Amino acid sequence: MATNIGENDSQQRTLIETLKTILRLCDRSVFKPLCYANHSTGVIQLALALLDFGYKPMSLSDDLWMHLADDHRKVGELSQFLSPVGGSFHRVTILTGVAPRIPLTWQEAAKRFELSIHLKTALEEWTTTVFNDLLMPMRAKGRTPTPSDRSSTASRPKSLRKKLIERDGWFSVVGEVLDLNAPSDIAELPPGSELLEVAHILPFSASGNNRLREMLSMFADEDINDLLTGPSINDPSNALLLSHAVHKAFDSFRFGLECQDEQYVIRKVSTVRMPQQLGLYTDGTTVTFGQNSQDVAVPSPLLCNLHVAIGRVLHASGAAETINKILQDEDELKDGDAEGDYWLGVGASYIQRQLRNLLWSDELATDRLDDEDSDGDEAISLTRRRAICT
Repeated sequence: MATNIGENDSQQRTLIETLKTILRLCDRSVFKPLCYANHSTGVIQLALALLDFGYKPMSLSDDLWMHLADDHRKVGELSQFLSPVGGSFHRVTILTGVAPRIPLTWQEAAKRFELSIHLKTALEEWTTTVFNDLLMPMRAKGRTPTPSDRSSTASRPKSLRKKLIERDGWFSVVGEVLDLNAPSDIAELPPGSELLEVAHILPFSASGNNRLREMLSMFADEDINDLLTGPSINDPSNALLLSHAVHKAFDSFRFGLECQDEQYVIRKVSTVRMPQQLGLYTDGTTVTFGQNSQDVAVPSPLLCNLHVAIGRVLHASGAAETINKILQDEDELKDGDAEGDYWLGVGASYIQRQLRNLLWSDELATDRLDDEDSDGDEAISLTRRRAICT
């Protein structure tokens, strides 16, 4: 027997449960995919991943409801099939104008949602914004430097790198790789030794991208601007010391660190094979920071948990695979391997993304901080970016 929305509903649903129920019943083929060059991600898949795996799903649900009811036309269409469920609609003030009509089954509500051009467009615009202004820059801007970049920067003295070694010692906490600069009397473990790299938990590029910081604050449901600008972006609380392979896996959101009750655990958020140095770690393995010195800040639980949540959204929605393909295409474009119409498509999309980055860039930390601490993130000042574009 079909479940009815409204007072006849035997299961009281909150706003977010109502939204997820309707979205899961929608025909995904009637929604335009989020396209970038030759690749795309589904609107419904991304919306559900955000509501299922976001750091603060209730906040994301409220934000989406606001987009679905930001003018009288949308409110009118919502009122055609939505009844207050569990008395929870009062949490979104704009919905106080909704006047519920005859209760429908969930399938009927989903069908009316599909038929509403205004509501479909609002959902597509909301997911597009999240993809372009949060997921894409978080993945793309955290790209690991090339070997030549690493050899030219990692060998120079860095205050952040020194602080991390002071905090955790000469072995990487995740992977247990010995730094090549370690004193000769320290014996290496089976993972071996190499020049360890500074990895920002949230990318250095956020210091110069005000839109990304806005989106991260929305995702976190609190203002985190102060954590991502000025000296804070290069604070040890936003950094790890990792081997190159583990750094690459971390930047690709194949794993993250979750912190609960002051305990850090490895979270594998991707089915892609982990680097050999992480082979002995299972999901939930505990790691400890600050054993060498408690005078240096340990990784921020908030930043670690945000990183993990974003990784889960990326992989649950399929956006991670889409963005990886986009970045591969752009690498081929830079290397001159793309040809013909394919080159034109990738090139146009690449320029659009770069222009979008410029639109939201600001000076803040990027013009003032020493970019030697950027570990290869795109720490280019606004002035330099303008010069490159011209």
